[in-house]
Amino acid sequence: MRKNIFIIFLSLLSLKAFSQENMVTLSGGYSFIKIEDSGGTGTGWRINGLYEFNTEGGILAHGFSFGYIHVSATEGTGQNSIKSTVSSLPIYYAPKLIFGKGKFKVFIKGALGTQIAFLKREGVVNSSDHDYGFYGGAGGGIMFFLKENIFLNAEYEIAWASNHYYHDGFMNTAGGGIGYKF
Repeated sequence: MRKNIFIIFLSLLSLKAFSQENMVTLSGGYSFIKIEDSGGTGTGWRINGLYEFNTEGGILAHGFSFGYIHVSATEGTGQNSIKSTVSSLPIYYAPKLIFGKGKFKVFIKGALGTQIAFLKREGVVNSSDHDYGFYGGAGGGIMFFLKENIFLNAEYEIAWASNHYYHDGFMNTAGGGIGYKF
């Protein structure tokens, strides 16, 4: 009898796993940040991958994100100019609240993790270094489903990147991408 109850318990427990929805999103876009000692705002681009699971198709999705951000800024002109380039690899947990029914959904999300940054300065004297630090922020966007399992997304994210090389630490990104739900 105990064996049968245990088998039924495991079967019911496994049904919970089958009710989970998974999503993979690949996105890219425009990124900007103030780079320390560079006189202006660094602009560039970002690519990002996001894996999410949404238990029972509910409002809350849990995700894991990794990406690459590349920004650069130039200070001065001619031979006295200094070009600063920062490349960052953010890796973070991304919880998301999804609202809406049908083809059009709106979401807000968080970001909590770390990032590794590589700095390169070119000018009269060239130098390079690397550092790591905290990465956390929030964002929002929309998802438009082309089919039941394929969607387009557009989003904006602002994150605090605590790193020695950033003047104010706020990384801004606006972008879009494509996703697959399975």
